[in-house]
Amino acid sequence: MPVEICLEDRLRLAGALLAAGDWPEVEQKLKPYKPHRVAESARKYFGPARSYPMVQVAQSLAGREEGLAKLFTRVLLEAARGDLARFAAATEAGKFWAETEAEWQAAMQEVREVLARADLEQFLSDLFGPLTQALAVMPNLLFPGQQCLALSSGNRLILCAPPPLAWGASPPWRYNERPDEVLATLCQTAARHLVEPHMPAGAEALSLAAAVLFLRQAEGDAAGDQFMVIQKKTRGWRGLPGVVSALGDILSARRAGQGLRWTDSLPELSGPLSRLSG
Repeated sequence: MPVEICLEDRLRLAGALLAAGDWPEVEQKLKPYKPHRVAESARKYFGPARSYPMVQVAQSLAGREEGLAKLFTRVLLEAARGDLARFAAATEAGKFWAETEAEWQAAMQEVREVLARADLEQFLSDLFGPLTQALAVMPNLLFPGQQCLALSSGNRLILCAPPPLAWGASPPWRYNERPDEVLATLCQTAARHLVEPHMPAGAEALSLAAAVLFLRQAEGDAAGDQFMVIQKKTRGWRGLPGVVSALGDILSARRAGQGLRWTDSLPELSGPLSRLSG
């Protein structure tokens, strides 16, 4: 099944709440970067609503562990009610969406072009088994600008993905200008969501390994290996190639019809994971 490219006003509203508060400054302290021009416009447009109760709630949630995902999930489920609905009405959020519609439509087309390069849903199904939720991707031109979120909403798993960051004071790349980065990020985010309930301690490494394997399939061995080398050096994980190799063996076995569940192979992954930093 093709991955859905979606545009959810509810998720845009969550980004607007962050734009209205202190989150942009928090992100800059974590890692300075140039936000997308839609995000910068949103700061000016929604800034006067900084004192609204829901903006303060959003700021509090976002600052906690896993808080961004919880915030976006809450807005996704409750945007039509209470303080969220009042914030949207008072700020005329729909007017801002209309003013920036061309940017959002262009981003959706860029993501569509990137996802046409490889079948992400099929890869994840091959590795982890049939997905219980349909996969969807929403380009996020607002905030957070440095983190892709996996959001569970009924029968869909929505990956809310910012455009690839550029260097220094340059604006973000378009999605289709850095397809390898976008594919790796989407795969890593989805894989982590699938792995974490079963192996939380190894979820980050296994999701990175899955992204390496997917990039090799989508963009060729060189792209996957380059991504692996960068992650290995950045994180100090000298044993990451061993995790990639072990997960690749599991993927090959599953594609050959061996084994019913990927979780049956967790013991085979514990050794490489224990040597990750060794």
